[in-house]
Amino acid sequence: MPPPPAAPVEDGGAAGKEEEAVRHSCHVAWLAWWSHVRCLLASAFLPCHAEVAGLCPPAPCAAAVRGTLFLPSTGDRRVRLFLQEHHGAPAESPAEAEHFLVLDLPAGLAGADIAAAGRIVLEYQRQWTAPNTYSGGALLDSPRWLVYCNGRRVGFAARRERPSDAEGWVLEKLWAVTAGAGRLPGGGVEYLRGTFERIVGSSDAESFHLIEPIGWLGANGGGGSDGLSIFFHRI
Repeated sequence: MPPPPAAPVEDGGAAGKEEEAVRHSCHVAWLAWWSHVRCLLASAFLPCHAEVAGLCPPAPCAAAVRGTLFLPSTGDRRVRLFLQEHHGAPAESPAEAEHFLVLDLPAGLAGADIAAAGRIVLEYQRQWTAPNTYSGGALLDSPRWLVYCNGRRVGFAARRERPSDAEGWVLEKLWAVTAGAGRLPGGGVEYLRGTFERIVGSSDAESFHLIEPIGWLGANGGGGSDGLSIFFHRI
């Protein structure tokens, strides 16, 4: 079994702290790969007691969430990401569906980039935490992220507490859309709204994988990918 690829890094040479962060990301990826191999070996030779013996880590926790992406083509072209809890049945009103994550992705990341890559990686570095401050809080509460797309660093994402009034108005109009993609009135903003599987691998790693609708990236001129995955990790 080949090891998984390391976390994507910025093209070109880097020095100092950035090189140290890259080495740490590679180390984390190798540890995760070794843990998976060890679990497979334990399952083969100790199928009844592998988890009890501590050779296999607990299974990642998965849940469904509702996600919305705004992809502007004019004006402020920052992609907006909105994630909210999804309990299988819709809430009685949009106001009851609190967004647990609202992100402004960097201006250098366009919808076409997302379509071509099919995945986005967001990285938070502990060194950004103020001295004498606990750095092990909820991962998604981190205020800013380095963003990588297709192996290239494209800038920083910023977390907001809630959507703006204008965004809230549009999200309310889209409330009846459980899964779909299209253009908002006026034609300047594309949107994707669907169900993502949320996988919590650890306190420092979470990911969201689009499971409905399928095929939207190819339908919007992407590079043939029919899925979207968003990874968050803290190093």
